[in-house]
Amino acid sequence: MRRTTITIVYWTLSVLIVALILKFASNLGFAKALFIGVMFLPGALAAKYMLPSVSFKKRGEGIRNIIYICLAILVMEYLILVASYSYILSPGARFVGGWQAHNALWFPVYTGLMNPLVITVIVSALAIGGSLIDRWLTRNHPEMESPITFCSDRKRVSLLPSQMLYIESCDTEVYIHTTDGRKLRNKTGISQWESALGYPFVRIHRAFLINCNHVESYNQDTIKVGDEDLPVSRKYQKDLKELFPAS
Repeated sequence: MRRTTITIVYWTLSVLIVALILKFASNLGFAKALFIGVMFLPGALAAKYMLPSVSFKKRGEGIRNIIYICLAILVMEYLILVASYSYILSPGARFVGGWQAHNALWFPVYTGLMNPLVITVIVSALAIGGSLIDRWLTRNHPEMESPITFCSDRKRVSLLPSQMLYIESCDTEVYIHTTDGRKLRNKTGISQWESALGYPFVRIHRAFLINCNHVESYNQDTIKVGDEDLPVSRKYQKDLKELFPAS
């Protein structure tokens, strides 16, 4: 089964589960609940792909960016859900809890599903699940890996993660060292690369992110990746000891 198929199956099942929850929580028909469940996908996908790209090179700026993105996703989802409720409600007045609701925009507020906390929980659960599926596929089925596309010296480059030896941070740039000897320059911060790639890429130093599958040897202070001996900072030594036996 291809990686894309597994991903599609995950998102489909997730939407069905959300739809069932909505059906029993809001007394909606299944078709309407499914329609609304699909409306959570934009926010979940935005969270899955945007949040890992935030750089924490400047901690304060990174935290602010996370807050801004979360608020933007929350507002977007709120508007999408209001629009979806307005679309599925039948014309005419509707009585809810003894009140006459001529305006369809009022109805979703009553259901409780428009609570920001509820929206956040559903969107977060979908996004986290999608990220975990990606990591599981990367760890257990590397043959299904998808290429990473980025810009290097104004040229578009696509690489499989398995083709990357390690990533080196140099001030405002990073260099992607590949298995075929290339050294590709890119402007994306190393922390963003770390979040985007996930396992088997691990941080060994503030300036180095390595592919565990290409480690030749390891000791407390250095690790050999391909033909290069890279320094290991004290901050990451404990984690690395659990991954590699000292040699």
